[in-house]
Amino acid sequence: MANNFSESNIKSLPFFPYIVLCLALDLVCILAVIVSFSLLPPQVPLFYGLAEGAEQLAPRALLVIPALASLLILVINTAISLKLKDDFIKRVLILGAVTSTIFALTTTVKIMFLVGSF
Repeated sequence: MANNFSESNIKSLPFFPYIVLCLALDLVCILAVIVSFSLLPPQVPLFYGLAEGAEQLAPRALLVIPALASLLILVINTAISLKLKDDFIKRVLILGAVTSTIFALTTTVKIMFLVGSF
């Protein structure tokens, strides 16, 4: 049985440069939160979909959750894409992962600039 996770198989995925870019953006986002930890208040409005008030607040360390979730989606969708034969579904999975990275990056940056001391 052939190894589905070989380098040539990964590079043959549709939108491969976007996979690499999203991986780098997720890691940079996580690093940016860690580096700017001292510039952020102890509580940040991470759960802004909840009712207004203290329910929206979370410790600043949890600001890495969107980027970690996006990274997890990227890894899982890429692994599933390696197993599939249908090119359309591969493209949909990769574009879904790219979209999750865009949303996670936007959310994290907006929160950081909203409450941070930059």
